[in-house]
Amino acid sequence: MNDLFAFYLHELDHYRSDELIHHIDHDTWSISQMYDHLIVVSHEYLDEVEACQHAPVTESRKSPFGEQLFAAGAFPATPIRLPDAMNAPPDETDQVERLRTRWRQLIDRHATLAPIAQSTPSNQKTQHGGMGWLNTTEWYALISYHLTHHQHQKRRLDAALANRR
Repeated sequence: MNDLFAFYLHELDHYRSDELIHHIDHDTWSISQMYDHLIVVSHEYLDEVEACQHAPVTESRKSPFGEQLFAAGAFPATPIRLPDAMNAPPDETDQVERLRTRWRQLIDRHATLAPIAQSTPSNQKTQHGGMGWLNTTEWYALISYHLTHHQHQKRRLDAALANRR
């Protein structure tokens, strides 16, 4: 996991301001939007890690999609389109230094919550809208699945930027 965080942090060094907000087309996020999305969603997952500490014990399970995802240990390599109500475009106003600061804050919070993710009983869970009931270990793992999933998107965006240079 630390390698993923380091990878994304290091990659910020490769972008000029205009490249951060470049859109390949109308339906594609910019690099800045992708980073904002990764930061926001990772913090949401970490919020759930914290919430599981105080969640009641439940025998509720993952959804079929959740079972499939955790069995594979990854999101599908194909893009996932959320329903429009959940798919507001991420912010793209942050420049490299602000993204770097937010990314470091995420790394720190992730490290701080590692002991909680490892020590909370596995039958204390909170519900994910698409994956069902997840415990702290699963919420914590979901962050790496999500970061890995977006590496495919990042490669496509980087290739488009390289063709533009």
